[in-house]
Amino acid sequence: MKRLMTGALLIASASAWAAVANVRQVEPGVRPVYNSGTGVMPSGAQEAMPKASQQLAKDSQVGVGFTPVMLGICTPVQAPGSDYDVGGLRLNIPFSTCCNFDGFDFGIVGLSHNHANGWLANVVSVAYGDGVGLHTGGVNYFSGDFKGLQVGFVNWIDSGDALQVGIYNGSYDLQGLQFGIINTATKMQGVQIGFVNVISYSDVPFFPFVNVWF
Repeated sequence: MKRLMTGALLIASASAWAAVANVRQVEPGVRPVYNSGTGVMPSGAQEAMPKASQQLAKDSQVGVGFTPVMLGICTPVQAPGSDYDVGGLRLNIPFSTCCNFDGFDFGIVGLSHNHANGWLANVVSVAYGDGVGLHTGGVNYFSGDFKGLQVGFVNWIDSGDALQVGIYNGSYDLQGLQFGIINTATKMQGVQIGFVNVISYSDVPFFPFVNVWF
C-alpha cells in the first residue's frame, strides 16, 4: 500500500511539473482573457495583449529628472541631458532629444522618446509615443496615438483623431480628415481630399479628389 501511494504521488508531482513547464513556455504578457458571461475568449484578444503591455510600459517611462527649459546643440551636447523630461520650452539648435515633452518645441530637429504634448514647430519633429497638440513644420512623425492638428510637408501618425494638412499625409488607423496631394491610411473613418486618396481597408481603396469612409 505504501509503495502504491508513493508511486501515485510521484506521478502526480511529475504531471504538475509538466503543467508548470508548459505555462512557462507561454510568451510573457500573453494570458487567456475570457468573457465572464460566455466563457469564450474574444477574437484577437490574446494577440492584442502583448502590444497593450508594451504600450503601457512605454507610457510609464519617465526621465531621470525634470527641466522647464532645454537647449540642444547636437546630442549629447545639450543641456540638460537627453534622459530628462521637458515641461516648458525646448530649443533645438539644431538638434536635441528628451524623454517626455510637454510645452513649446522649436528648432531644426526635435526628438522625444515617449509622449510629446503641445506645439511642436520644427523642421523635423519625431516622437515615439502618444501626444496631443499642434504640429507645424516640414516633417511631423508620431509613432503613437495623436489627437490634434498636423500641418507640414510630410505628416504621419500611427493612429489617432486628427486633421492632417500637407503634401503627404499618412496613418495606419485614423479618425478625421486628410487634406493634401497624397493621402494614405490603412484604416480610416473620415474624409480624404487630394489627388491620390487611399484607404486600404474599405470598399473603395482608391479614389481621386475625394474619398470618404465611415
